Amino acid sequence: MAPHSGGAGQLLLVNGSPRCDVRKEGKVHIPDGYLSPVISLGLAAATVPVWAVSTRKVKKVLNNRTIPLLAIFSALSFTIMMFNIPVPGGTTAHGVGAVLIAVVLGPWAAVIAVSTALVIQALFFGDGGVLAIFANCFTMAIVMPFVGYWVYRLVAARAPLLGTRRVWAAGIAGYVAMCASALVVGILLGIQPLLFSDASGKPLYSPYDLQTAIPAMLISHVFGASIVEGLIAGLGVAYFQKRHPEYLTSVKGVFADEGVELGQATPRPLWQIITASVAAVVVIFVVVGLAMGGGDPSRLFGADWSQVDWAAVASMLLVVGVIFVILVPLAYLVLPPRYKRVGAAFTAIAVVAPLGLIAPGFAYGEGSTEDVQAAFGYIPQGLKDLSSVFSAPLGGYNIPIPFFIDANAQLWHAAIGYEVTAIIGILLCGGAVYLGARLLGRGRDVAPAEPGQAPV
Repeated sequence: MAPHSGGAGQLLLVNGSPRCDVRKEGKVHIPDGYLSPVISLGLAAATVPVWAVSTRKVKKVLNNRTIPLLAIFSALSFTIMMFNIPVPGGTTAHGVGAVLIAVVLGPWAAVIAVSTALVIQALFFGDGGVLAIFANCFTMAIVMPFVGYWVYRLVAARAPLLGTRRVWAAGIAGYVAMCASALVVGILLGIQPLLFSDASGKPLYSPYDLQTAIPAMLISHVFGASIVEGLIAGLGVAYFQKRHPEYLTSVKGVFADEGVELGQATPRPLWQIITASVAAVVVIFVVVGLAMGGGDPSRLFGADWSQVDWAAVASMLLVVGVIFVILVPLAYLVLPPRYKRVGAAFTAIAVVAPLGLIAPGFAYGEGSTEDVQAAFGYIPQGLKDLSSVFSAPLGGYNIPIPFFIDANAQLWHAAIGYEVTAIIGILLCGGAVYLGARLLGRGRDVAPAEPGQAPV
């Protein structure tokens, strides 16, 4: 779950008919109501100054190469956080992409890119609370990039720029940073019952105490989301080493110290690296999932996969496949030459994003008030009061018209809504960061990119 609060849907079988219950799910995005306003807004004291410093730091390194790359990274982070995966404990989680951004452009740039994605998720899609924006940005856009970056620099040391050690360093950094972020979220959730309770002693906000919250968050990340974040960071660095090494020197001294030798990238084809890495992660997840489920595939990761209506999933996959075959080539054909590859890639990611809807369960610490009622037998008053303080226009990554959100709508209806909102979010994140970076760079001597060079 990267540390924040829910936003996608899950497939349930209700009264014998499939439907998509698009409700707030856990990811490490903390929803409104789980934290006291004192804590939620108090974290602004730690977050806002970092935003201000990030703006000044990034302003010094903006050029026609880093500006589009920063925008692309923000959109990528948004997209990664839409992919929910099953993790131990019967919950779901996601990667963030923060460490890859930090390794390539620096932690200050990652703060801006990921914060933009998180703010847009909260305001437009209800993924993470509006009152919890500072908390979510602190855990995912500040803790993750800085922890990840310094772990990367420590492990990479003075390895050659294109050396394999830097790929491993990025992967390890992604893993450690996600664990650190999850730990902070566990602490934030766990201290709520200690600090805020009603006259009867019941928690006002998060009902999870420290003894429950910290182990739950760490287990779901150590054996789940952290592995995904490590994979994203490691494969991202491998991609840049093989295809665009020039981007690894876009900001001097970030990816490697000046004077470090170039070295030589592994001769192994990139597709083999990606295939082998993904296959290894899949094997790890299957082993962990079976172990958590007592060897029963229907209880993979401790979740109840009997909830999933596989006929509805098959219909969704068929629709997604048809849309993919049509939309991805179309995007490649109609986009300007410079943006064909990156545009087609983001279109492909957005189209397949509904695969995350299949996993049953909701992310820990991001369940709805109904989930809390079912688990604890009551709803903390503060959670009840604040959970509906804001209603996002495209809440749950869906379109608010009956075809998409009707209680009896088929899963493929919600999948299309998920795809549409993914594309909207990608454009909002990329556009906001690109325009903001251009404004920051105004009046400076912005270095041009090489003629004909694509953004990625």
